[in-house]
Amino acid sequence: MNKESACRRTQGFTLLEVMIAVAILAVGLVTLFRLFSGSLRSTKISADYSKAVMGARMKMDEALGYVYLEDYEESMEKQGEFGTGEENSFLEGYRWQVRDEEYIIPDLEEEWSKHNGSLEKKYQLRKITIRVSWKSGENDKSVELVSVKMFYKKENDL
Repeated sequence: MNKESACRRTQGFTLLEVMIAVAILAVGLVTLFRLFSGSLRSTKISADYSKAVMGARMKMDEALGYVYLEDYEESMEKQGEFGTGEENSFLEGYRWQVRDEEYIIPDLEEEWSKHNGSLEKKYQLRKITIRVSWKSGENDKSVELVSVKMFYKKENDL
């Protein structure tokens, strides 16, 4: 091997080396783009759930703000949609539903009966469930918040 042929060999890349380098670069770029798109998708899902939890928390705060059972039952709407007013426009497309039921604690009921006989209770415990749902692509998504609240009964009802 003479000096001239050794120089010619080291002066550039062969077509095969270039093709391998481009293939490796392509695989790396595709992987990188998939990571970015997955990250964006996860960010969108996280934002959707955060909005839903904020909406559910707003409705739960409204429900927990009532003191008297009668006021709660008369005034608390059971379902609707967010985004109808300026203050809730960021929740447009989210729906809410309120379910509640009497929540009985057997030990508490027994204690009341023991000390008060047949007197009607001046309070009622309610289990309140707020469900917020929205459409995400083809699927319906939802979150629920659950709380227990003690409501007083108005004196004139006893």
